Amino acid sequence: MSLDVLPASFGDSLLLTCHTPSRPWRLLVDTGPDETYKALQRHLRTLTPGAQGKRVIDTFVVSHIDHDHIGGAAQLLNDASLDLVFGDIWFNAPAPAGTRLRGVAEGQRLAELLGASSRVLPWNKAMNGQWLCSSADQRCPRITPRRGIKVTVVSPSLKKLKALFAQWDKELAKMRAKTREAVEPMRLLRGMRSLEDLAASKTAIDKALPNGSSIALLVEYKKKSVLLAADAHPGALAEEMRALADSRQLKLPWTVDVFKLPHHGSRANVTTELLKVVRARHYVVSTNNSQFGHPDAEALARVICDGRQSTIWFNYATKQNLSWNDPARQAQYGYACRYPSATGGGVRLDL
Repeated sequence: MSLDVLPASFGDSLLLTCHTPSRPWRLLVDTGPDETYKALQRHLRTLTPGAQGKRVIDTFVVSHIDHDHIGGAAQLLNDASLDLVFGDIWFNAPAPAGTRLRGVAEGQRLAELLGASSRVLPWNKAMNGQWLCSSADQRCPRITPRRGIKVTVVSPSLKKLKALFAQWDKELAKMRAKTREAVEPMRLLRGMRSLEDLAASKTAIDKALPNGSSIALLVEYKKKSVLLAADAHPGALAEEMRALADSRQLKLPWTVDVFKLPHHGSRANVTTELLKVVRARHYVVSTNNSQFGHPDAEALARVICDGRQSTIWFNYATKQNLSWNDPARQAQYGYACRYPSATGGGVRLDL
């Protein structure tokens, strides 16, 4: 497996590839905001076209309706220069209860929602047209897109999805207007006695409806595992991962190979309680610190203080991100940092 964490400003744009014997299976999660689309376009142009001369994205995940995650979706879907074909698009949007989204009409509705012109798009085919979420009837639904690949949906819950749908029009309007959420001032590293103090700080928990509706996925292939958390709420993510661990009779904390931290390393999403359930050998932070000041010091302190010899990957080598690359602190706590080799180039993790 390989994970490309593309430069997406303060947002997310991730391309996960499972290198299967037949051909690569590609999962694209989000596009970042519209202003960073060129970076995604450049990366997709490096993909080798398939037998019919088309570049294949097997699954395009639109995690939730926040501009910093899907602001470039319309540009992507309307970009004829890339010769892209999508096997499936995962996106949760309101529909009549029990309705299965199939056929041309539903594909046209998806295109309208995502701003695609003159296209009929596949929509949630992997779930037979149903929402991608965890419910009482189907906890942590698993999808097997190709032999050996397991994709498990660990967010959202049906309850959180319906909470968003009740405010759908309002939240969709905010996304299209690029409305920014209010955030607390960032707490700097200086002035705290230790990382332990930061990690133990009591902080607010994320309650934003769009974030709670995030599609978060655990992808597993050949004994490697990647948890892509979008902006998922920490309590819901912890609950689903705990339930999944129980079903597999795994002891906690569950250690995955890669954990893309939720909400760009926000202290409101990376909590001590979450890290008691899931930890990683590699943590990924996707942000250039603009708009919201992520990653928060408290969040990374919680990651570093969990006692594991882990590596933190940043897709931007900004002053704030580089502040964690302190040799003395790394020696004391036993962690490492990785940054792009070129300015604004993003990072790739090979597993």
